[in-house]
Amino acid sequence: MITNASGIHPKGHRVLILPDAVEEVTQSGIIVSVGLERDRERLAQLKGTIVEVGGSAWLDQPEPWAKAGDHVIFGKYSGLIYDGDDEKEYRIINDLDVVAIVD
Repeated sequence: MITNASGIHPKGHRVLILPDAVEEVTQSGIIVSVGLERDRERLAQLKGTIVEVGGSAWLDQPEPWAKAGDHVIFGKYSGLIYDGDDEKEYRIINDLDVVAIVD
């Protein structure tokens, strides 16, 4: 079970996701991205862990697609980025932007 220490609580059909960390330095120590390139890479993240689900997420579907704690793939560039109370960056996305669960 995952706990939500972000202070952010999605409403409606929204889903709160903690994106996977973006590697900024290669194993050999080369910096992969800086500045605007880093921002583009951060926005393009496609995987993360669901932290919390809004009350009406997936209500229009036969069953919920995912739940808190699931590692998921979501739509490229989807949602909004917010800093949580725990100083981590979170994404708030629409429920239908979750496209798969990752084992």
